[in-house]
Amino acid sequence: YSVIVHYKNSLKEAEKIVSECKNLGVEADCIQGDFSTSDSTQKFIDRYLEKFPETSYLVNNVGNYLLGTSLQTSFEEWTNLFQTNLNAPYLLMRQLIPSIKKQKGSIINIGVSGLNFIHADVYSTVYTLTKSALLMLTKSLALELAPDQVRVNMVSPGYLETSLDLPKDSSQIPLKRLGSLKEVSEMVVYLLSEKA
Repeated sequence: YSVIVHYKNSLKEAEKIVSECKNLGVEADCIQGDFSTSDSTQKFIDRYLEKFPETSYLVNNVGNYLLGTSLQTSFEEWTNLFQTNLNAPYLLMRQLIPSIKKQKGSIINIGVSGLNFIHADVYSTVYTLTKSALLMLTKSLALELAPDQVRVNMVSPGYLETSLDLPKDSSQIPLKRLGSLKEVSEMVVYLLSEKA
């Protein structure tokens, strides 16, 4: 696949990924964008479409994380999480779907484990709410876009090697080990492929 890497502030890291892709013989580029407001997200989309008019696949991996209960979360934090974790992916999907339909492409949203088993959460309440809403949007779009041969899926990993709040005791993890980014990326690549 040709790869476009989005970044907000991490230009050096994005350029490193682009360089690694090119070393593998893949066309790659990066583009800056701020998803913290609807306006800045739309400005990013406009610049993206001007530079890259054809998109076959979209992986929505952006997301802010916040620990705390509903009442410990300020309204500003609440709206910020919904903007980055739900509204921005929605705007990206909505604007890129015409091209993805033409290519009979695919969309992957990155979630969090346990979303299929809705339960009360006081650990990271608003984060879980945003990812639960993204799961329902994923399911709805999967049904809506199926007649157009567009697949929409969600990959929802548990604790990964880069997670911000790892448990002190690995016995809390059913497999007794952290997941790897390689495992997640392999699942994403499978879901993007025609084998899926």
